[in-house]
Amino acid sequence: MGNAFSGPDAFKFLGFTKEATAVLQANPSYLLILGAVLFGCKAIIGIAYYIHYVTNKPYYKPKPKKEDKKKVAAK
Repeated sequence: MGNAFSGPDAFKFLGFTKEATAVLQANPSYLLILGAVLFGCKAIIGIAYYIHYVTNKPYYKPKPKKEDKKKVAAK
C-alpha cells in the first residue's frame, strides 16, 4: 500500500522524458521547487496586474471657472 508512488513509473503521469523522470526519482524536491517557482511567478504577475488595474483610472481635469475662461480669452 505504501509503495503506490514509487518505482519506475512514479512520475510517468507528468509526461516528462525518461531522463527528466530519472532525475525526479533521484531528487523529488526539484518538482516541489518547480511548483513553488511557478506559483511565485503567477503571484507576482497577479500583483502587478492588480496594481495596474487600480492605478489605471482616468484623471479628470477640473472644470475651468468662468473667470478662468475670461483670462484665457484675454491672453
